[in-house]
Amino acid sequence: MTRGPGHVRKRRGARIRLRVGLLLVVSALLAALAPVAAPVAEAQPTERIDIAVSTVTPQLVRNDSSNTLTINGTIHNTSDSTLRDLEMRLQRGEARATRASVLTALRDRASTAVVRTRFEPVAAELPAGARTDFELRVTLSGTDSRALRIGSPGIYPLLLNVNGELTSQRRARVGSTRFMLPVLSPPGGSPASPSESTPVTTLIPLIDYPRMIQQRLPGRPTILTDDRLARSLAPGGRLHGMVRAVSEEVPPDAPLGKGLCFAIDPDLIVTAKAMAEGYRVRRDNGETVRGTGSEAAKAWLDDLRAVTEGRCVISVPYSDTDVVALGRAELPELIEDSLDGADAVSETLGVEVREKVLWPVDGALDEPAASQLAGTAVSTMLLHPDSLASTDGSLRPVRLSTANSDYTPNARLIDPLVADALNPMRGQSAANSTRLSPLGDATPALLDGLASLTFRSRSATVPGTTLIAPPRRWNPDEGELRDFLSGLRTLRDAGFVRPTALPESGGSSTKQGAAGTREQSAGSGPQQVAITYPTSSAADEIPQRVLDELATQNRKVGQLYRAAAREPAKNVDPASVTTPLRNGLLRGASSAWRGESGTARRWVDTAEQTLRGVLGSVRLGNPKPISLTSSNGKLPVTVVNNLPVTIWFELHVDSPRGVSVDDLGRLKVPANGKRQFLPKLHAERAGKFTVDVTMRTEGGTKLGRTQRIRVKSNAYGAVSLIITISGAALLVLLSGRRIVRRIRGRNGTTAPDDADGTNGTAGTAGPQSGPNGSEPSDTPPKPPEAENSDKTSETPLGSGDATGTDDASERPATENDPQQS
Repeated sequence: MTRGPGHVRKRRGARIRLRVGLLLVVSALLAALAPVAAPVAEAQPTERIDIAVSTVTPQLVRNDSSNTLTINGTIHNTSDSTLRDLEMRLQRGEARATRASVLTALRDRASTAVVRTRFEPVAAELPAGARTDFELRVTLSGTDSRALRIGSPGIYPLLLNVNGELTSQRRARVGSTRFMLPVLSPPGGSPASPSESTPVTTLIPLIDYPRMIQQRLPGRPTILTDDRLARSLAPGGRLHGMVRAVSEEVPPDAPLGKGLCFAIDPDLIVTAKAMAEGYRVRRDNGETVRGTGSEAAKAWLDDLRAVTEGRCVISVPYSDTDVVALGRAELPELIEDSLDGADAVSETLGVEVREKVLWPVDGALDEPAASQLAGTAVSTMLLHPDSLASTDGSLRPVRLSTANSDYTPNARLIDPLVADALNPMRGQSAANSTRLSPLGDATPALLDGLASLTFRSRSATVPGTTLIAPPRRWNPDEGELRDFLSGLRTLRDAGFVRPTALPESGGSSTKQGAAGTREQSAGSGPQQVAITYPTSSAADEIPQRVLDELATQNRKVGQLYRAAAREPAKNVDPASVTTPLRNGLLRGASSAWRGESGTARRWVDTAEQTLRGVLGSVRLGNPKPISLTSSNGKLPVTVVNNLPVTIWFELHVDSPRGVSVDDLGRLKVPANGKRQFLPKLHAERAGKFTVDVTMRTEGGTKLGRTQRIRVKSNAYGAVSLIITISGAALLVLLSGRRIVRRIRGRNGTTAPDDADGTNGTAGTAGPQSGPNGSEPSDTPPKPPEAENSDKTSETPLGSGDATGTDDASERPATENDPQQS
C-alpha cells in the first residue's frame, strides 16, 4: 500500500515538534541546575566620584606599629546625579616580588583580589557636587572579615573601592584609588632589616611657572601675570608648605638633612624678591593693580634662607629653561646665559650653589645640548637611565660621550623606580612631566614612592646611590610632604636607607664618604656611555620658530649690553639693565610650555615688547625745521637717554641726492641725560627736502624711532652755479655777436666778396634795398633752454646697514619731491 504525500508531511512535523520539545526540556534543566548568583557591583568605565586620601596610618608598617590601618580622606561626587548607600572596602593583592611586578602596581594593573575586607557604610546619600569625609579602619593581620591578613614583610598593592546605588536594584563601583603599602615587618613580629642600607639622596625641587612679565627697570615697575604665586608663598600654599615641612621635619642637625638637596629655579627667587620690594599685577583688561603678596614673599624668603643654610643647593636653568630645545636650535650662548641664575640664588639666599651640577628637564639630554655645555662650568648631570644608550643596570655614576672629545662630563643616575612612583604622570607625555604633579591629593603617590624605595632597599639592591628625583613642579601639601619625610626617617631608623650627600664631581670624588666606597668597589672608573634622547620628549619641545624669534631678540639684548657703559656718577652696572631683558626671553623657553607652543610664543612676544620699550628709552628729540642760507650748514640732532648707563651709538642719516651729512662716527650720550650733536650738512641743491635720522648701536640694533627733519635750502650748489654761469656767458657771447653785425650793417661795410662795380672796377656799393637786400632779420637769436638741475631720482629710505632691524611700518614716507624745489 503506497502512502501519499500527506503522510510524509505529518511525519516531518512530528519530528520538528519532538526536537523543539527536547530543546525546551534541556534549557529548563540547565536553568534549574545553575546556581543563583548573588548581586555584585558592576565595574563602570567612568568613575562618578573623586577619592582624596589625606592620611594612611601607619604609612610604613613595622613590628611595633598598631595592628589597625586607618585611612582618612574625602569623597567628592563629580557626577550629575545623587548617589545613595555609599559603601567602602579595602582590597589587597600579593606582595610584589620583582621590579616588573612593582611597575605593574604603579600602573594600576596589579590584581587586588587576594583579600577583600567587608564593606563599611560611608554615606546614605551624596548629592551631585557634594563632598563627605570618610574614615576606614581595617586590621592588618588576623582572619576576620575586616582584616587584610598580612603576615609577612613585603610591598602590598591596595585598592580602596567605593560602591553605590545608581538606580533601584542596581549597585556598581562608583570610584576607586590605588596605592602600595610597605610592610617592613608585620605587627608583633620580629624586626627585619636588609644586610646593608641603601645610600639615598633626595632632591627637593622648588620650581614654579613663569609669572613675571616685566622685571623692575629704571622707571618701570615689576609686573606679574597674576597673583597666584602670592597664594603659593602664603600659609596654606604649595611652596610655603614645602619649605615649612622640610624646616620642621628635618632640622639642621637631623641626620636626614645630609641627604637632602634643594633644586631651585632662579626665576622663582628673582620673582619672590621683586614681590617683596613691591609689584603690580596685570588684569585681563590690561590695567595693573598693586600686588598683595609682598609680606608673604618676604616671610617665605626668610624661611628659605634658614632652611637652606649649610645644605646642598643646586640651581636649575633660569625659569627651568629647556636646555635641549636651545641646543637643537644651536643657541649655545642662551644655554650659557640660562646657567647664570645660580648667582641670583646665591646672592639672595646667602648660600653656596653647586654650579657644576645640572638637572635637565626629565633628566634627559641630547647630544647637541651636551656638547654645547662644554663651555660652561657643568661637570655633573643628573640623568634618568632612559636618556642613556646603555647602562649595566646599576646606579653608579657614568661618563658621557659627547661630540667634543675633550668634554666627557659625569652623570649621576636618577632611580627610575622611585621617580615613576612619585610622578604618576611621567611617561604619559613630555608635557605632563613638567606640570604640577600629582594633580589632586599626593598621598597615594608618596606612599608608592616609599614602597618603591623600600623594595629597592630590600629586594632590588643595585650598586650606587639611589637619587630620588620628584616631579619638577612637585605638588604635595605641607602635611603630605611631612608624612613623606617622616617615612624616610622611619626607613633610616630601620636600617633600610642611609642619607648621603650629593657629590658635585664624578664617581671618583673623595667627598662621597661611605657611598663612594660602595660605588668604587664595583670598578676602577665610571663606565662611558652615549646619550640617547626619548622621542616623546622631542615631540613636545618648544617649536623652532619660537626659538628663532627668541634668538633674534637676544642678539639685540647683547648689542645693547655692549653699547652700554657704567656712568661714574650713577655707578650702575649695565648688566642690571640687560639681564632682566634676557631673563624675560628665557621665560619663553621654560619647560612649563612644553606642548604649549602658543603660550611660549606669547611670552617671547611679551619680552620683545619690554625690550622695545627699553631701546626706546634712548631716543632722538623732536626736531624743528631748519633753513640753509649757504651750501654748508649744521644739522642739529638732540639725543635723550633715559637709561641709568652711558650709551654708545652711531647716527645714520638718509638724505636725498645732492645732500650729504658728515659721519660723526661713534658717539655717546650720558646716563639720564641729553646731548646735541651738529653734523655738517652739505646741500648742492636748493628747495625743500627732508633727511631721516636713526640711532643704532655699533652692531646695528635700532635705538628709539627714526626722526624726519625738514630742510629748506636757499643756496645754490656748485653744479647749479656752473650751469648758471655757463648760460650767462653764452647769452653774452650771442648778444655780442648780434651787436657786432648790427654795427657793421650801419657803417655800410660788406665783405669783399659782396662788392660789385658797374665799370668792372672795384668800388663801394651803397646799401641795397628791396627783397634781395642783405640786411639780416631783426629777430634776436633764441637762447638755449636752461637744464633743470633739480631733477633727481629719489633715494630709498634706509641706513644701508645690513644688520639693521627696522620695520617698514616705522620708516616715514619720503617727501623729497623735485617739484617743490
